[in-house]
Amino acid sequence: MEPTTQPESHPDYEALKQIVTTAYHFPMWYYQHALKVQQFGSGELIPFILNPIQYILHRIAERQLREQGQVRMIVLKARRFGVSTWVQGRYFQRAATRENKNVMIVTHSRAATNSMFGMSRTMEEHLPPILKPEVRYSGKNELVWGRLGSEYGLATVGGREVRGSKTDFLHCSEVAFWGDGGEDYLTGLLNTVVQGYETEVILESTANGVGGVFYDMFWDAEAGDSGFEAVFIPWYCYSHYKKPFGTLEERQAFADMVGTDARYGGEEEKLLLEQEISFDVGEDPLAELAPSDITIPAVQSASSTTEEEAGENPNEFIFRVTLEHLHWRRECIRTQCQGDLDKFHQEYPTSAREAFVTTGRGVFDREVLNELYMKSQKLMREDPAWQYTIPVKRRKPDGRNAYLLEPALEGEKNNAELTVWRMPRAGREYRIGVDVSEGLEVGTRDTDYSVAVVLDAETYEECATLRTKIDPDLLAWQVCALGRWYNEALLTVESNNHGLVTLKFLQEFHNYPNLYFDKTLDERSNRATRKIGFKTSVKSKPVLVDYLRELIRERELVVHSPRVIDELQTFVFLPNGKTAAQLGSHDDCVMALALAALSCKLHPWSSAPSRGDTWHGAPAYQQTKWGVYIPPSI
Repeated sequence: MEPTTQPESHPDYEALKQIVTTAYHFPMWYYQHALKVQQFGSGELIPFILNPIQYILHRIAERQLREQGQVRMIVLKARRFGVSTWVQGRYFQRAATRENKNVMIVTHSRAATNSMFGMSRTMEEHLPPILKPEVRYSGKNELVWGRLGSEYGLATVGGREVRGSKTDFLHCSEVAFWGDGGEDYLTGLLNTVVQGYETEVILESTANGVGGVFYDMFWDAEAGDSGFEAVFIPWYCYSHYKKPFGTLEERQAFADMVGTDARYGGEEEKLLLEQEISFDVGEDPLAELAPSDITIPAVQSASSTTEEEAGENPNEFIFRVTLEHLHWRRECIRTQCQGDLDKFHQEYPTSAREAFVTTGRGVFDREVLNELYMKSQKLMREDPAWQYTIPVKRRKPDGRNAYLLEPALEGEKNNAELTVWRMPRAGREYRIGVDVSEGLEVGTRDTDYSVAVVLDAETYEECATLRTKIDPDLLAWQVCALGRWYNEALLTVESNNHGLVTLKFLQEFHNYPNLYFDKTLDERSNRATRKIGFKTSVKSKPVLVDYLRELIRERELVVHSPRVIDELQTFVFLPNGKTAAQLGSHDDCVMALALAALSCKLHPWSSAPSRGDTWHGAPAYQQTKWGVYIPPSI
């Protein structure tokens, strides 16, 4: 119901009604003409005109509202982007112009709660009279409007009972810092949200290491496994994070130094100049429907030295790193991060992966991993990977097994099992490392994946990665298809636990001709024995990890998959000296990559034993009744 604050007999009733109606329908107009906020730095009260980041978030929320009837966003951000201020303004407009709407804002600390409520009170006190609802109650952290019946409340996590309350608009701030019990508290909050049209839930936070409810929810949203849309905002999107140069000569001198100083990341700094991020926010019908005398603030168009470019699509916003950004970055590392590059990565991330900087001691060189990640992002923009699924138990017309790859449909690419960066080439040799999990577990939230990583035996370049949750016997089907496609690559399968099932089916059911066998010395008989697969033990795992560590440090390994790089980043030394994934992370990709790399070392390019060698499985290759893989048309 649209509010009216004056009787119809009022001489300016129609004009006033138009203002109230505009405030109801057009939040952008409301921000600019009704709300006052304190300017950062000076504290001066100014109209709330959205900065580019706030404008993009507004557009994404409005798109969700049009398409889904509700807003569900989880925002990962750097410091001082104004995300909380935007949510405050958005929810204030919702509650102050609608009847019987309840807003709940929850922060991570009492100081943050008080600060946000102070912002809300400032908004309320400086509303134009025509748009100011009657206040029935104003408490320490609560506003209740009389005629409207709407409520606007703030709370600190754990400090206010919310179960049983009715919430239309929920804002959870700095969720990564909610601490012990935060997940249960968030669950209680989410259960208070009304299930219906025009409800909104916005979760936002800077990162706070690996693990925790915010970490899990963000990556679930990123993978399309929840009802939330994940939005990441890199530090260079904020216009204040730039430092201009005094002269063109100074700018050129700085450009010549980029990438030469290890204190600022060395090669990483240079690669930053190739980074960009785009936001496709959809059309904005409100701009066309607004009254002619209503001005909606536009985002400043970009030039060659600004962070944003208009592009061909008027609804797409593109941000790129400039020398001015790097100039500011150096100063920030020196002065605000005490020279700690990792601290800058966490406080001002370039990627979502980088934001969740591990709090443990990483096994692999972080500088090299950052370089690999930025190169992978550039490759994804310029030469996107192919996405496939591998169906099992398909049959050809003649009844034989069909090892097929099917291109993933457009809407299924996020869930595709196989990602391919380099197609198999005739005459090339490939090595595949396979880490086997137990498959699907009903009712388990975060189970392990089975992973297969394909490396070029000569260049050590990642060509493809299979990541799936499937039973170990069915995994054999998928791995067999992948191996046959890559010129019957040498398959090195971890033989621990469920890996033995996969190996048994590869050997006996699929008759795969090129399996890795481990040669060991029997201590009792002093005779050499062979066992299928690679047995990971307290003795063999350090060898596996150390070799992978060396390859990465010396930049001899080329990794394209952001997922694999994520796991390398969160693979750490434990207090007892052992290595493992940090709590809340996985290491399936790490182990598969390590197995593939070790098999490249043990059986270098063009020196792998022939198929007649018993150390590689079947005594001799035979054309079997199962046939061979038939590549898809591309």
